[in-house]
Amino acid sequence: MSRLSTADAVDGGWVVCPTCREGLRATDEALVCAGCAARYPVTSEGIPLLAAPTDESGTAEVQEFWSALHAAIDASAAAIVESGELAGMFDDLERLFTHREHLAVREMPIDVLAGQRVLEIGSGAGAHSALFNHRGAEMVSLDLTPDRVVTTARKLDQLDPPSLAVQGDARQLPFPDGWFDIVYSNGVLHHSPDIERSVAEVHRVLKPGGLAVVMLYARHSFLYRGVLFPVRGVLQGKAWRSRQWLGEATEWMSSKRQTVSNPWTMVFSGREAHRLFHEFARVRLRKNAFTFDQIPLVGKLVGRVVGRWTGSNPAGTLLYGAPWRNETRLELWAGRYVGWGLNIAATKGP
Repeated sequence: MSRLSTADAVDGGWVVCPTCREGLRATDEALVCAGCAARYPVTSEGIPLLAAPTDESGTAEVQEFWSALHAAIDASAAAIVESGELAGMFDDLERLFTHREHLAVREMPIDVLAGQRVLEIGSGAGAHSALFNHRGAEMVSLDLTPDRVVTTARKLDQLDPPSLAVQGDARQLPFPDGWFDIVYSNGVLHHSPDIERSVAEVHRVLKPGGLAVVMLYARHSFLYRGVLFPVRGVLQGKAWRSRQWLGEATEWMSSKRQTVSNPWTMVFSGREAHRLFHEFARVRLRKNAFTFDQIPLVGKLVGRVVGRWTGSNPAGTLLYGAPWRNETRLELWAGRYVGWGLNIAATKGP
């Protein structure tokens, strides 16, 4: 069945107006709201642009940064897709996630995804969405940055289960109430200027008993407590110059020169995460994601040395633009206590 056409998505009730949540009708080049008459363009690749018009601060800057990062790191992944090698990399990708004790296989019920309706918020280049779709999920992939939605769509086009790729904003999700079995978001919502509103939207679009699977950055982590705050924030004075200093200090994963800054990043303690997900009936937390590379000055060298023994996984190219070094047992153990990833599994009440 592959990726749904815009007309099928509208006819099936998959999307609604993000502003008033009324139904949409499809014209040749746009979707038009039956309630408020808002008009949402559809690209030549069949991707609805469903971010509600907004003057809220940060939106344009967020799109600019992630578009620049996408251009810097995703060329290698695009080559894999164009060569038709994507299907052969899913086993490697799942092994990578399993070894890293990643959200995508630990909190995400990956073995029982077939037939589940899943939303990914912040699909990026689409590797996570493609894996879940490969596993049989009816996948809806949303990102604020249009060119990243295009990259995701090209991956989904190579797979069979129903899927949909849309541009939209986590603060105003263009989907009906109670539509999804699972909402997944890996390292994205902490970049939202209004995360409380975004989490409320996650709760709204989940079915009763549905599962939110979310990774946020951990405040009580080695990277934040031992490096980012004392070094970048205090010693370099970034924390005194801008309330958005953490965004400016994180996320650039390319060796290419950085010309734009990530405008917004937040970190959370376990208590803050529980408070953020207070509408949910049950919330479970787990940490991961420590590597030697996070250690200032010597970390990257140590990582390269141990990488000769641990090896690397080629599926890292789909995620980070290059193969990912397998962590040592020591790194995995430390990640459970001082890891940068705060993994959340939150169940909506009946």
